[in-house]
Parts: sequence; C-alpha cells; structure tokens
Amino acid sequence: MSHDRIHINERVVFRSLEGSGGVLLNLDSGEYRQLNMMGATIWTLLEAAPSRDEVVAQLLERIQDPPPHMAAEVDRFLAALEERKLIRFDGSAPQETPGN
Repeated sequence: MSHDRIHINERVVFRSLEGSGGVLLNLDSGEYRQLNMMGATIWTLLEAAPSRDEVVAQLLERIQDPPPHMAAEVDRFLAALEERKLIRFDGSAPQETPGN
C-alpha cells in the first residue's frame, strides 16, 4: 500500500470550504463526507495520484510541527476513503462506473 499510487474515484466531487476544510460528494451513492483542513489538504494532494509515502512526505514538509503519529493518521484516513470507494490504490479493483 505504501508504494501503490492512489487514484481518486472520478465520480467523486470535492468542494473546498473557505477556512473549514471541504466536502466530498460521491455522485453514484449521493453520500457526502465533510473534511477538516487536514483532510482537505490530503485530498488536494491525492489529485496528483501520489503514493501513501509521498502524501506523508509532502505533509511533513508543509506542517511546521507535525505530530509523531501523523503517518498512522494518514493511513486511517486513506483506509476510510478506500472503504467508502472514494479512492483506490493501484493494487485495488477499479471503481465501477454506470453502464459497466
């Protein structure tokens, strides 16, 4: 998982909310998920299809005093996104699209 590329489900829309993070909307299920500032930052990093290690490295560069357990928090966040089919890793099955 740490070296697999992370891909955003193309049926998910992200909207940034000034000063409070953002919101994800899965167009297939209608389910939405509110993101805090850190979650919104991670989501924007995912737009470049990075690996998990690249996400953690970029966060460590951006955050002035990162918590020692940040990598574990990123892992939990990515796992929750994957479980909700908002992202997939290279090794995961591709997302189903209507008509497939």
